[in-house]
Amino acid sequence: MKRRHLLLGTTGLLTALAGCNTSTENNEDIANPNNTTETTPTNSADISINISTSSQPDKLPPIWRNHNIEDFQAQFQVETSGNVESVNVSNEKVQIGPDSEQWNNNTVTVQPGQMTPEEQEFTATASSGSNQAQDTAPAVKPTPGNYKVDVVPERNEELRNQISQNSLEDNYLEKRGGFITSDPVIDNYSSHKQLGFDKFGIDLAAYEWRHDNDYTGAAEVQPRNVRNFVDSIGVDTGNSDIEAIKSGDEVPAAIYPNGSMAERRGGNFDFEQFSNAETVGEALDWVHPYLFNWHAKMTSDGPISSEDSIYAPSLEEAIEENTNKRLEVHAWDVGLSGGIHGNGLIYGRNADGTEELRVMETVAAPVTATADDQQLHPLVDDSGYLDPENDGFREYWHPLRFGWEDHYGQNGDAFTSQKRSAVRTIGEIPNSFQPEGTRHAGASETVAPTTEYVVDFTEKLRNFNQNDTDFKTLYNQSKVLEKMTRHQDENHIIYGTTENSQYAVVEDDSLIEDVWEDTSGEYDDFNQFLRDNPEYSMSMEDIDNSLEGEEMNDFSQQILAGA
Repeated sequence: MKRRHLLLGTTGLLTALAGCNTSTENNEDIANPNNTTETTPTNSADISINISTSSQPDKLPPIWRNHNIEDFQAQFQVETSGNVESVNVSNEKVQIGPDSEQWNNNTVTVQPGQMTPEEQEFTATASSGSNQAQDTAPAVKPTPGNYKVDVVPERNEELRNQISQNSLEDNYLEKRGGFITSDPVIDNYSSHKQLGFDKFGIDLAAYEWRHDNDYTGAAEVQPRNVRNFVDSIGVDTGNSDIEAIKSGDEVPAAIYPNGSMAERRGGNFDFEQFSNAETVGEALDWVHPYLFNWHAKMTSDGPISSEDSIYAPSLEEAIEENTNKRLEVHAWDVGLSGGIHGNGLIYGRNADGTEELRVMETVAAPVTATADDQQLHPLVDDSGYLDPENDGFREYWHPLRFGWEDHYGQNGDAFTSQKRSAVRTIGEIPNSFQPEGTRHAGASETVAPTTEYVVDFTEKLRNFNQNDTDFKTLYNQSKVLEKMTRHQDENHIIYGTTENSQYAVVEDDSLIEDVWEDTSGEYDDFNQFLRDNPEYSMSMEDIDNSLEGEEMNDFSQQILAGA
């Protein structure tokens, strides 16, 4: 449908109506609405201005598909008389002057991104010295209540300032891509840059600070269990209790690689072996038992599963700060059986560039342990929590089981609870510590991923060591999920798959719960839902009636004023 043209008069009519515009003497400065300084009329010449709406935008589409942006622009005709020195057209979002490419002779074009949703007014202002004249014209931007979201790069200055002030790492942002403008999560869908209303901005590089700051947060809350533990590695602390933990003089809570369970030898923490580990798994073989032995000796409670959010950043920091092969680690906490038992996942990039994903145990003697394997940090594939023959599988439900054949609840409350647990696991990849008053992704009432998306994401994690999935792709998608969870003034749906993640805004709050509870995949094809249910708040008939009423009322007021 072409834009509806509303040419309301010829130049002659506009000139005839010019006298209807009021020249104001004590008007507020449009560039500074707080300026209340009175002005005195000059004797230069009377000025007037008239603005009329010549064309209105079509209804904006819920999904952008090779549309013509011109169909969604508003256009105005502007006429002035007298010795006008300056002129502009403005609303609360934009001010356009004659030097703009959007001003062509007497025609002013306004992009949809420069308009507010639904009904609004544009003000034309002419000035000459202290004299000012104004006129207004109506416009309507018909915006769908349900629409697809275009994720775009957007600098987060607040996070960037935090990084510059607090990061101890040189060139922190540069090492993470600087300002990332291209990534699958950004490139999967793009609408016209002038739409405005459908954009969701994210600073992918800066957002990594949220996770990297987990260690700082944990160290402030529990310095003995976090910072003191990490700082003790590779140095003689002078503390006999700590040095006894390293030497194996203490009865260990966990066995070091050079110990033997069969021979009842705990072994000792070999810093040289640890610091020169070629893989994250080898580094964990040394530092993970040391963590448990530290907690057994240096704390009153010993290793407990509820401290998974403390162990994850501690192990990550310990490896990245104390190994020599540039190992990369990303650890986050995971709750089993709805949080009854703390656990975690650890992604690692090894010295040779290979990647691995491991389960992080939070107790020194897990239920999954066997005679041959302590199961402290097994590869995901080898974890007893994902082995139907293991006691741990029967005792605890791991979120990575969601969507795995028959190993998850498929009906009612069990399904929704397990889906929320899986989404929490995804949402905590970018950071485990939530600001006070905010929900984690699995408890969100404003964000709901479709069942297909969650099943695909958990499958990618569960089989990470066998597939060619790029962890960065999953990580960046989790950043968007986490930011949308914080962005609670709109309802978001996440759909598609990890190869083609898609995002949408929906108006109806009840739809969020429907998507959470969707056992049959009814909402998996969410593009079709958007096409079928754009949900405009105003019909085109309402828009036409509104515009006609405003134009006729404006014309009547001018006649009554003696135009």
